Amino acid sequence: MDEKKLMEQYDKMNRKMQRHFASYFSDSQLTCIQGIVLHYIIVENDRGDIFPKDLEEFLGIKGSSVTSLINNLEQGGYLRRESLESDGRYKKLVLTEKTKGMQEDILRRVYDYIHSMFAGIPEEELKIFESVIMQMTKNADR
Repeated sequence: MDEKKLMEQYDKMNRKMQRHFASYFSDSQLTCIQGIVLHYIIVENDRGDIFPKDLEEFLGIKGSSVTSLINNLEQGGYLRRESLESDGRYKKLVLTEKTKGMQEDILRRVYDYIHSMFAGIPEEELKIFESVIMQMTKNADR
């Protein structure tokens, strides 16, 4: 197996996937990264409060980048930061009515993208793919 060639294919696919995902938000007022952040908050909000640190972990990016992203979403009227009653130092991320009105559209766009990426791939192969990416993630964390 030519690992170098495999990594080149992976990099190429990664860039192609990013462009493909962006196309699902091309006719939206949101960028694809804003869409995925709001999707995350919509889905995870049922489990409890969402904080900037959660976005850092989810996206795998630095705090300063998350802050910039949150600032843009806040300026656009999509979310707001609220202090916790128990500790004012912590700011949870709260969706606005504007975003709640777009919630179904955001969920549909992300679902459609995910569905399009796995179309035609048998379940057994998806399990192998999952195993491979989990191991690659562990390797990258070393």
